Amino acid sequence: MVSNLRIGIDFHGVITDNPIFFRDFTKLAIEKGHEIYIISGGPSAEEKKFLDEYQIGYTTIFSLLDYFDKRGLVKYSRNGKFRVSDKLWDKAKAEYCRIHDISIQIDDTARYAENFSTPFCLYNPSETACIVCGEPLIFKDSPSKTLEALEKYLSSRK
Repeated sequence: MVSNLRIGIDFHGVITDNPIFFRDFTKLAIEKGHEIYIISGGPSAEEKKFLDEYQIGYTTIFSLLDYFDKRGLVKYSRNGKFRVSDKLWDKAKAEYCRIHDISIQIDDTARYAENFSTPFCLYNPSETACIVCGEPLIFKDSPSKTLEALEKYLSSRK
């Protein structure tokens, strides 16, 4: 079996869709020596509050908003909404995953997939599952079964 995986999980639409499952899944993954990267739009302070409230474990939070804001690339409107170039935004998660050697990204935004060299698991909230390389990964099963399936899939790629 694969050890020391770096599992990227999107926040909005994935963790927020199924927080109890991801609480148990992340706890088990971390206990097995894997790392959990919350890779999402942000802001990270709001995400951290939610993650802590639901006791969802993580190793690192990467917020696109925080990242682009530090570089002066965010344009804010008077009503508090923000804007970042779609070209930059849509590639940022893929670049982060590549640079940080993330084993797989679980995300619900299909348009991001085209930028990924990292395995990309497109999460479908209505089915509580995602498809990676044509194979379903089910998030209705027990967290241990789902983690085992993920480990098996990633070990077959090596």
